[in-house]
Amino acid sequence: MIVQRLIDEVRQDALYRTLAEVRIGIGYTAVLLDDGSCGVSYTFRNELGPQCGLIDEAGDLAGKNCSEIILWAMDLNLAKCAVGLACINAILQQHLEGFSTGNALEQIDFRSGDTVGMIGYFKPVLDRVEGKAKDVYIFERNITDGGLLPDWAEDIYLPKCDVVIITGTTLLNKTMDGILEKCHNAREIVVMGPTAALCPKVYREHGVTILAGVRVVDAQRVLNIAGEGGGGLVLKDSVVQVFRRLDKR
Repeated sequence: MIVQRLIDEVRQDALYRTLAEVRIGIGYTAVLLDDGSCGVSYTFRNELGPQCGLIDEAGDLAGKNCSEIILWAMDLNLAKCAVGLACINAILQQHLEGFSTGNALEQIDFRSGDTVGMIGYFKPVLDRVEGKAKDVYIFERNITDGGLLPDWAEDIYLPKCDVVIITGTTLLNKTMDGILEKCHNAREIVVMGPTAALCPKVYREHGVTILAGVRVVDAQRVLNIAGEGGGGLVLKDSVVQVFRRLDKR
């Protein structure tokens, strides 16, 4: 699985890092490491269940070695999974060589008549392709608006897509592997969002052509935003958008 591959890629670095702070907000989860690196991950608040306590280790996470915490990214508990993935993302902040600053949407090779698939609703993407794409399919697990398709419809429509844009949150619910398998006819496959783990080597193996996420520039503000219920739009100047085009091998 892609998540397991990400764990393997950061395992060595994780041995030398410990958690300094953890914030599990209702929008994002954020962690700070002892070297000042900060990583974020989406919080699946609607799928955490009715429990009043989600992490048994709560109150004792600061000081834990990251080699233990990154394994949480494979946990069935989505709160622990978010902490684990945020930890992976924090470690990867020190390995952003080859990434450029900017909006990845401007790098996507959209062509007239394309069929575009979006895993997760990206309004800026929809605004950009509206009137240009022949068809746009938007897939959401929890459908709350007209025009969206249920995730099971990916089996039908993704193989027809020329461009597929995938939210990094699919790492949390472990659906990314299956989604990528259905994108075999796509010319452009983009993984993006603050949750996306920026490890080109892993995604290149699965045909991803553009990898995009964020570089944290104000770790304390990111922690505060996450802890106070903020989401991706509120992160604003505390992060910088970065992207990298991946060569196919």
